[in-house]
Amino acid sequence: MTSQEPVAASTDAPAAGGDPGPRVLDPVLLRTFVAVADAGTVTEAARRLRLVQSALTRHLQRLQRELGLALFAPAGARLRLTPAGHAWLPVARGVLDAHAHARQAAAVLAAGRLTELAVGAPGTTLIDVVVPFLTVLGPEDPVVRVAETQLDDSLLQSVAQHDLVVLPSTPPAQVAALPLRRMPVWACVGPAHPWAERAEVDVAELAGARLVLPSRSFKARRVLDGALEVAGAGPRDVVEANSGRVAQALAANGSAVAVVTEDPAFGLRPLRIRVGTETLGVHLHAVWRHDHFAADQIAAVADRLRAFVRERYPEDGDAGPG
Repeated sequence: MTSQEPVAASTDAPAAGGDPGPRVLDPVLLRTFVAVADAGTVTEAARRLRLVQSALTRHLQRLQRELGLALFAPAGARLRLTPAGHAWLPVARGVLDAHAHARQAAAVLAAGRLTELAVGAPGTTLIDVVVPFLTVLGPEDPVVRVAETQLDDSLLQSVAQHDLVVLPSTPPAQVAALPLRRMPVWACVGPAHPWAERAEVDVAELAGARLVLPSRSFKARRVLDGALEVAGAGPRDVVEANSGRVAQALAANGSAVAVVTEDPAFGLRPLRIRVGTETLGVHLHAVWRHDHFAADQIAAVADRLRAFVRERYPEDGDAGPG
């Protein structure tokens, strides 16, 4: 995208106060706007939408004209949202969510049941919980589409975009939720590590070890940091990894300890982390909208997911993941 491309020019949008017609709610125009806002360039947005750039540019110009707003301004080789564009972006996302919700509701009403289920979860939960759960679903169950969400994403926005969200956080009262299981945070060591035959380690003792930790975007890291702060035991030697699986790989052939919520891999042995009289863990919840048109069916899937998780991780995981 170059600064000379016309979509950012305010000349394509009349002065504010015009009379926007019904096409401002056209999902094609809104999808174009959101794609450009997310991508930052017309070129990348066109690639993501599989449109030719000229068609995408026309969509964006039409939306700006009918809104009476300039939504973008050039910023070098990219586009930046104007203040009006920033204000319109959540509105556009909300309308697109409503369109998707309406289409799905119509499909459910026509079929008499939910035929497709969109499930979102953070990476570790997606890999260790959601994906294995898919293997027990049958042909009579909805087709599941899974997507990774970020731990810091707005929960309410995630629930608006997915039928079911599975996450290691306590949900607010605005949503329907089912507690699934308290999942352990493991201290994983290699078979040659001095702790390899132990079942647990105290958090203060753990602070003195060489630790490989996922970044603070992961729940395991945040829970451990909180426990160390309460114990007054700051870690002395930390290597940070970009995922729990990478943390385990770095700990597999040495004396380091990987702290993760993932199932142990690479032959590592999991130890519970003792904090006073408790062990360190995170609470996993299934979350959906109270007013979802298929709320009863989603609740039934969530209940099956809870049974699956509790069978896979018996007794809060104290016996080790299955």
